[in-house]
Amino acid sequence: MYMTKVESRLKQSIQNVALTTGLSAWLAKRRPVRRVIMLHGVGGRDLRASDFRRAMAWLKQNFRIQSLDSMVRALAAGTPPSFEGDVAITFDDGLRNQIQIAYPILQEFNIPATFFVCPELISGNQWLWNHEARARLHRLSSQQCEEWALANGAPSSEVERIIDWMKTLPIQVREVTAANLRDSTTSFNPTPEEREAYDLLTWGEIAVLDRKLITIGSHTLSHPILPTLTDAQIQHELQASKDILAWRLDRDIDLFCYPNGSTDARVREVVEQVYRAAVTTEEGFVVEDTNPFAMPRIPISASLPLFAWRQYRPSA
Repeated sequence: MYMTKVESRLKQSIQNVALTTGLSAWLAKRRPVRRVIMLHGVGGRDLRASDFRRAMAWLKQNFRIQSLDSMVRALAAGTPPSFEGDVAITFDDGLRNQIQIAYPILQEFNIPATFFVCPELISGNQWLWNHEARARLHRLSSQQCEEWALANGAPSSEVERIIDWMKTLPIQVREVTAANLRDSTTSFNPTPEEREAYDLLTWGEIAVLDRKLITIGSHTLSHPILPTLTDAQIQHELQASKDILAWRLDRDIDLFCYPNGSTDARVREVVEQVYRAAVTTEEGFVVEDTNPFAMPRIPISASLPLFAWRQYRPSA
């Protein structure tokens, strides 16, 4: 344990020095690759607005930031990455804090980005199912959570392990399990902090986004774990999401993001029929032979030294 702490501190020290000396950016630019940055919520404890702003300022200073659409087109044309280093910014889930907190910063630095959204959840003013389940589980006492887990066949009473287990369930079973959880938390009322973290943007908020700056992509209709669906359900989630977004927003919807990064051969086949490209949650660079329907990304970090180092080693 002591050695682990020492190693962790040593890595942090190296990353700090690499950032302040410019080594992180220098090493990153020596790789002839493209990078797609992955973000979710902004403004909470995991990624404060100041953390996000610092990361965007550093990227703007050291790389050429372009839209994901432009990157996909360049990749399809066989155009090599620029000497400056090409980077695209993406946000999953369509959270309101992305517009309230991240969007003004993107405007400030004139940074394009892609927001992947779920139209059925927007229309229903709903949270992502896993966000709701997580919040409700945290309302239960340890004993209540153990009793609920036992009654519903969950392998653990730990909240995150329950969420991971629910992701593996066929959608009909998962919906029943979620309904059972609602029945066990009938007095649930979101806190201001939860609403800030989990509320989704509205159609009106999307409509006023600068089209030259913000691209809208599909994240399915309702954020299911796609491999747990039937073939017909997969087709509906992918095609209907594209059609509704195109109709509501009068935009071309060509880009897709796999919920939870989950996919299989059946899902990939439909994605390739409906969209022009798709991003995953796999960590890595976009290189010449990257499958445009399985584009890896680099996760954001609240630590700028770590985030900068990830441009050289994505899985750091």
